[in-house]
Amino acid sequence: MTERDSGRLRSASPRTRVEMLAAELPPLWQPPLIGPGIESWPATGNNKRRLDLRGLPEPFAVELAWMAHWQECTDGTPASVQPINQLVLALRRAIAHQRPIPSSIRDMDAATADELICWFYTHRWRRLPPAGPRHRLRALFRIARLALVARCHDGPWWGLDDWSPRSDPRIPLHDREPRATLVISPGRLRCGWLRAAVKWHLGTQLQAGELRWSTIGQARLLARFDRWLAEAFDDPAHVFRDPAEAAAHAAAYRRWLAEPAHRNDLARQHRYAPDKVHPRLINTDLRAVAELFDFVATNRAEARSVVGPSPWDEVSEAHIAGWAARRLRFPHPPTLNDDHYVDDRALAQITAALPLLGLPRQQQMSITRGDGTEIMASGFGDPQAMRMILLQILTGRRVSEIRTAAFDCLAPAPTPAGAMEGEQEVVRFRYAQSKIDGAPDSILVDREVAAVIEEQQRWVREHYPQFGQPRYLFLARKSNLTGAKPYSSGTYSRWLREFSEIVAIADSRGRGVRLSHTHRFRHTRLTRLAELGLPITVLQRYAGHATPTMSMHYIARRHEHDEQAFLATAKLRADGTSVQFGRDDHDVLHLFDRADRMLPHGWCLLPPLQSCDKGNACLTCSVFVTDDTHRDALQRQLDDTDTLIEQTTTAFARRHGRTMPDDNVWLAQRRAERDALHRLLAALHDRPDRAVQGAGCGTAAAPGPVPLTLHRRDPREATS
Repeated sequence: MTERDSGRLRSASPRTRVEMLAAELPPLWQPPLIGPGIESWPATGNNKRRLDLRGLPEPFAVELAWMAHWQECTDGTPASVQPINQLVLALRRAIAHQRPIPSSIRDMDAATADELICWFYTHRWRRLPPAGPRHRLRALFRIARLALVARCHDGPWWGLDDWSPRSDPRIPLHDREPRATLVISPGRLRCGWLRAAVKWHLGTQLQAGELRWSTIGQARLLARFDRWLAEAFDDPAHVFRDPAEAAAHAAAYRRWLAEPAHRNDLARQHRYAPDKVHPRLINTDLRAVAELFDFVATNRAEARSVVGPSPWDEVSEAHIAGWAARRLRFPHPPTLNDDHYVDDRALAQITAALPLLGLPRQQQMSITRGDGTEIMASGFGDPQAMRMILLQILTGRRVSEIRTAAFDCLAPAPTPAGAMEGEQEVVRFRYAQSKIDGAPDSILVDREVAAVIEEQQRWVREHYPQFGQPRYLFLARKSNLTGAKPYSSGTYSRWLREFSEIVAIADSRGRGVRLSHTHRFRHTRLTRLAELGLPITVLQRYAGHATPTMSMHYIARRHEHDEQAFLATAKLRADGTSVQFGRDDHDVLHLFDRADRMLPHGWCLLPPLQSCDKGNACLTCSVFVTDDTHRDALQRQLDDTDTLIEQTTTAFARRHGRTMPDDNVWLAQRRAERDALHRLLAALHDRPDRAVQGAGCGTAAAPGPVPLTLHRRDPREATS
């Protein structure tokens, strides 16, 4: 069993922890001087620097050496030599001046380290430190120190105040986790008994597979509950005092959540305070609290051993019911809408300006903005981002499915029967499906999509030959010495936001289209496939959804398509005028009363109650009618059939060394179609002003009604 599976590390005393860390360090990484002789040291840009850990007590020296080794050899990030050396200087000076300091790096959080650096600068140079050193030090404590704390922790991983799968291998992750770099900090909750229960609840749910790291947002939701408890009660335990007041407390919390100022995450995400909070978001917060109450009440005995004596002993079914009942009920929006659909005008602007993302920074190109103005813009120098958004447009996949796709994601598709060698136009693309267990993780794509993927593979091989066969198709450009990190989602979103501001894309209605909302390309792709007539089951398979209802939420209702579909089924021209036929044709063929279907090259006179056994072989059917207006279509079909026969028979002879036999089923059917077309064109030549019926079946059809045998029963009735 691995450490990630077990969730625990072996217990160790403080002295044993230092010895354990020192034993894990290779000889060249042992303090006090680190750098010379390490093979990867020059490649990280640290060739002119070295770690000088002299003059530090043993815990500090070993811990800082272990953090630097973890960064470079495990995380793939260049060792933070400069901030570590600055911290060492500050620790030496603090020890020399007998300034109180923590006993180890594990006991020193980021705020304490920042305070120490500020004291060091003011004590030595009489000024505050610049922003650069403070930022680098915070980055060191945000990731590397978390790895140190996790390595020395002897309890369950969820007992820590900060959770980071990047730093703690015990945290369970899905094989294709798109947000593995996310850091969750339940330790920031101020209420102690709530903090302990939240850690236990979320950790247990994640360990059991009920939650995933990408969906563990309850920590953020319950942090709002923690703030409300501090504001609403002098003693937060009063929320459990009287079960009869549970509904009133839930209603008060709901009103508090409706204030946009209380949702700092929304203001940070959208860069502004929203005017109002959607009821769906409020329901999510209320559900998170009710689920926490339910979990603790269901596992009351375990709660006493994990949390200890606390107000959780008072939680009851009445509390759970009171909070669950206060969720808002509101009508669901219509399934079909075009809010997320990107029309042709916006797509044309996007594809025309996409080369700007891959253009080197020192170069410029002319682009046309959404308002029609032309500007010169500098390149972004990131061809990976250009190909990622292009793949999203062409395939409709989620951004995580493209960003974390495997490097060898293309595979040959099954060759259809009768296809010639080298004629394969589709391949299978395996994307990184991580949202739905058991959902498909591959689709068929055309050569255009395959060309984009193959171009990205060549780019990776040229720019990162040291990685050989990397794990991901799109790689992180920084802090990726081992090639094990995918392209950063934050970098992708930042480039697309800046790109949207420069290009100012607008659709046909004048609405702005922000590329940072890339999920709209999924709506657009699925809408276009639905408009092509794909069955809902096929659309669901392509989208990778669990239910067809979810697929319907992605289909936009476009008025243009509704009108086109109506014109396709009605006997109308594109301008809305009715199709007119000559009265002679109506009298002779009874077309006005009996034509059931309109075909590209004629009409079908088969009554609705009569079943058809001809399939698509209308040319040789006795109830097929055409006239001189379809002469060009029939002639084109004849020319195409002759060309197809010639190409196929030539390829057959070249492959097998003999001519295709006359009894070949495919050849016999094509020749029958060709003969029928010759007979139809000859009949139209003889009677250019009249429609002809059944001329392609080999025998002239008698004028007047066509004798047909109708079923005695309605074919729509169920048969036994």
